Amino acid sequence: MRIGNYQFSPALVPSIVVLILFPLLISLGLWQLDRAEEKRGIEANVHQAGLKAPLSLNDLDVVEQRELGKHIYRPVTAVGSYDSKHQFLYDNRTHKGMPGYHVLTPFLLKGKGAAILVNRGWIGFKGRRDNIQDISIKAVEESIQGVIKLPSESILLKESEKLTENYPQTIQSLALDEMAEALGYHFLPIVIELDKDANNGFTRDWQPYYGSIAKHNGYAMQWFAMAIVLLLLFIKLSTKKVLSTEN
Repeated sequence: MRIGNYQFSPALVPSIVVLILFPLLISLGLWQLDRAEEKRGIEANVHQAGLKAPLSLNDLDVVEQRELGKHIYRPVTAVGSYDSKHQFLYDNRTHKGMPGYHVLTPFLLKGKGAAILVNRGWIGFKGRRDNIQDISIKAVEESIQGVIKLPSESILLKESEKLTENYPQTIQSLALDEMAEALGYHFLPIVIELDKDANNGFTRDWQPYYGSIAKHNGYAMQWFAMAIVLLLLFIKLSTKKVLSTEN
């Protein structure tokens, strides 16, 4: 194809490469935009959940307890008492770059025969694993407030790990089913992040949900830019200036 003094004559191999790579790059960019939209929806749901009235865990029936995962990031209240004899130190938790633990304490719900795992916050590592900050707590009836979170896949119990009878127990990972079997009572399928202003807690610099929307949009722009550069490069290398035959 000739336009003025320029002849567009693409070679076969470069044409095939561009026909494969260009739509692939565009599809990757569109996929990142879809991910951004998905995260935007999650972020909106999280915001809406935080605006809802606190959910009373003591008022839920068995079916409602099983569906608590639908209320992630919603505020909750609970009445009961902490299991002061069985606490866990979730290892390798950092705060402002400092190593430490999250203190996880079972909370026995009054009149329910069940418990929830409460994350009471972060404590620092003092140089030795046998030199732990005092995390003791009284087993008295009280009311607590917090936010519903799901046990993430990052704290699933590994096959190589075994729960022991020594408490507080330092753990690298955790699964509620294994805890329930070890402690002899049922856990609701959630974790509660204790309210920042509640008593009996430690450092609770809880971070809100970040959906990385800007990151996905940035990746999308990179893929689209690569597609444009590929196309422009292909056109440039396939176009040659021809000499005019007119006198």
